Amino acid sequence: MLDVGCGTGSALRHASEKVTRGRLIGVDPIPRMVEIARERLVGHPAADRVELYVAPAHALPVGDATVHVVLALDSYDHWGAERLEGLREVRRVLVSGGRFVVVKDAGVPLAADAKRQWLEDLRATGFTVESEQHTKTPEVAFTTWVCSVDAHA
Repeated sequence: MLDVGCGTGSALRHASEKVTRGRLIGVDPIPRMVEIARERLVGHPAADRVELYVAPAHALPVGDATVHVVLALDSYDHWGAERLEGLREVRRVLVSGGRFVVVKDAGVPLAADAKRQWLEDLRATGFTVESEQHTKTPEVAFTTWVCSVDAHA
């Protein structure tokens, strides 16, 4: 599993409880975030399976077709001008049948034009949206997209 924009590594630590085999990889372009993630891994049961790198989404330090699940948990908006290159990188590292899971905080509304552009970017880089789920509770609101590689792209 690869978490793009892993921040302090919270999702990786939580995922390690369900993903009990294989590598858990986190990348973040901000060195301090990776440093905090490393600090918070000290003594964690999955620490030996977690790899952390300072890297942007458009230059993932992972081999071709080596990752089964890529997460972007409220990080896609921060990929900046290189967002298409980031999506191409995600596609490059995913194994056949792998999934790209994107979560967008609904506290920051995704305008219709921005959503249309997001979906166009996915199609342009060879992804198909398998599902889109909106979650809203009194405590949190977000949208989750599960994407797969389009076999025809």
